[in-house]
Amino acid sequence: MKTHFFLAIPVVGIANQSLINWQEQNKNYFLFKKWVHPQDLHITLVFLGHVEDGLLQCLGDQLELVAKQQSSFTLNINGLDTFGEKKRPRIFWAGVDKEEQLIELQSNVAKTCARLGLEIENRPYRPHITLARRWNGDDIYSPDKANQSFTKNDLSSWKVDKFHLYQSHIGKSPMYEPLRTFSFSADA
Repeated sequence: MKTHFFLAIPVVGIANQSLINWQEQNKNYFLFKKWVHPQDLHITLVFLGHVEDGLLQCLGDQLELVAKQQSSFTLNINGLDTFGEKKRPRIFWAGVDKEEQLIELQSNVAKTCARLGLEIENRPYRPHITLARRWNGDDIYSPDKANQSFTKNDLSSWKVDKFHLYQSHIGKSPMYEPLRTFSFSADA
């Protein structure tokens, strides 16, 4: 099995802790097969799949330039939602406000990948933080109950000042290893 890579913003600080606390308080009520490890909480910018070492190094060098032109920004968690069948969702996630700087960063990262010949997803960008996968309960999933349990105290924000190149390690926990960090420097 080949190694997979992706580029993502880590969820840190109070926002990370808020999501961890929510998971701990609710995972026995919302019966998903797999909950995401706290260290694995992130917002994907671009999924890369398998990339050869030389191309990965070249991509990293190009992304350093992207990061140097990027200013930090704040992201706000704004609620819960799902992907897949509404009654038995495949992915359970926390949303974030569609901050203009996030959309621009994702676009710049995607364009950099495309210029190097990497195949990337061509669907609209939907920034989110995956919390759990595959509904496993006997009852149907209730989005109303999920959002009622997600109080204003859980709606946190954090300063985004970097993104990572991650490597996936299927079957391990935590599953995602940051290999390279791209720190923003336009604020300096």
